[in-house]
Amino acid sequence: MGDEEPVPLRADGHLTLASARWDRVLRQAEIIRCLAECADDAGGRGSGCRVAAIDEAAAELGVSRRQMYVLLQRFRAGSGRATDLMPARPDGGRGRGRLDYRVEAIVAETIRKRFLSRQKRSVAVIHREIRQACVAQGLLAPSRNTVAARIDRLHPAQVARGRGGPDAARPLQSAGDDVPRVDGILERVQIDHTVIDVIVVDERERQPVGRPYLSIGLDEASRCAVGMVVTLEPPSATSVGLCLAHMACDKQPWLQDLGVEGVSWPMVGTPRELFVDNAAEFHSEALRRGCEQHGIGLSYRPGGRPHYGGIIERIVGTVMQRVHELPGTTFSNPAERGGYDSDRQAALTLDELTRWLAPGGGLVSRHGALHAAANPCRGVGGRRGAGRHPAGRRGPDGLPGGFPAGAPAADHPCRIRHRSCALLRQRPQTVDRPPGPAGPVRHPQGSS
Repeated sequence: MGDEEPVPLRADGHLTLASARWDRVLRQAEIIRCLAECADDAGGRGSGCRVAAIDEAAAELGVSRRQMYVLLQRFRAGSGRATDLMPARPDGGRGRGRLDYRVEAIVAETIRKRFLSRQKRSVAVIHREIRQACVAQGLLAPSRNTVAARIDRLHPAQVARGRGGPDAARPLQSAGDDVPRVDGILERVQIDHTVIDVIVVDERERQPVGRPYLSIGLDEASRCAVGMVVTLEPPSATSVGLCLAHMACDKQPWLQDLGVEGVSWPMVGTPRELFVDNAAEFHSEALRRGCEQHGIGLSYRPGGRPHYGGIIERIVGTVMQRVHELPGTTFSNPAERGGYDSDRQAALTLDELTRWLAPGGGLVSRHGALHAAANPCRGVGGRRGAGRHPAGRRGPDGLPGGFPAGAPAADHPCRIRHRSCALLRQRPQTVDRPPGPAGPVRHPQGSS
C-alpha cells in the first residue's frame, strides 16, 4: 500500500449548494426519475418515452428538449442519486488550474530547474521538456499557452534573479530598510570618483592628453556639492584629501582664479562623517589617520549594494549626461559614440573643463534648484548649517593627511603639477609631496 499513489477525493458539493439550487436539483431528479422508469418499462426512448412526455417535462422544468435528453442520459449513467443532476463543477476556474496535480508538479519543477537558470531557455524549450516528461509518465501534456501562463505568474524579480543573477534583479527590488537620518548640514557627506566622458587637451600644443577624473563631495542634508577636484591623476588618497580641502576652504577665490564671476558657492566646512564606497583609496591608512586626527567619521557602503550611494551616483550620472554636450566627449560607450572622433574634436583644457564644471556650468542645477527629497535649506545649506551645527568647524591645520585648508598655490608642495603633452603620453603624472622627516623628495629629471 505504501507504493500506491494517493488518489485525490472530490466532493460533489451538495452540502455547500444554495438552497434554491438544491431544491431545483431535487425537482429535476423527481421528474427525470419518472421518465427513466417509463423508458425502461416501455423498452426505450422511441416507444415509452414519447416526444410529448419529454416536451411536457421540459416545459415543467423550464429547459429545452435537448437539455432534457442530456439530463436523462446523465441520470442513467450515474448512480441514481439527485447529485447526478447537479451542474458539473470545473476543475479549475478563475485563479485555479485545470491540470492534473501530477502535471502541475512536472510543470513547476521544470520551470524552477530549467527556466530559472542562467542558460535562459525559451518558453518553447521548456514546453518541449514538459511534454516529454508527461509522455514518459503517461500523462496528458499541457499546451504551450498553459506553460507560458504559469511562467507569466512568476514575480519579475524572481525571473531576473534566476536568469540574470542578483545584479539583474536589483532594479526590480525595493531597497528596503529605513533611510539613514541626517539632521544637519555637513553631518554626512558622500564622496565618489568618476572618469569624465571627455578628452582634454594640453594648454601649449592643444593636443589630446586623455580623460580626466572628477572627485566630488555631496552633502546629504542639502544635496549640495560641497567640494570637487578635477585631475588627470587616477583616484587615490591624494584625490580624497584635495576634495576634503576644497570642502573646507572658501571657494570664492578659487572661482575668481577660474574666471567665474557673479556666482556664489557658500558651502564651506568640515564634514562630521564621510560615506564612501569600498574602493582602495578610501581604505588607505593615510585617509583613515587623517580623518581620526580631525574628528571626521569614516563609514562604508555595504558590499554589493550600490543604492546606498544613490545620492552621489545620481549627481555623477547627471553631470556625465551634460558632459556629452562638450566637444571631445567619448559618450557612455563605443556604440553610443559611433563614428565620432573624440580625439580630433577635443578642444577643452583641464582648467577650461574645471571652469565648466564649477557652479555656473555643469553643476549649476545642483546649487540653485530645489529637490523634492531634501529639506528646504537646499541652495543656502552652507549658510544655514554652519552656524548651528558643529560640523561646520574648520581647524587651523587644514584637513586629513596634512593638506592645507586653502586652495594650493601654484608653488605649493602639495599642488599637482601637470607636465607637457609629450611627457604625459610617456608616463603617468606624479604628485609632488611635502618634505618628510627623511628630507626633501627628489623628482625625476625633467619634471617641473
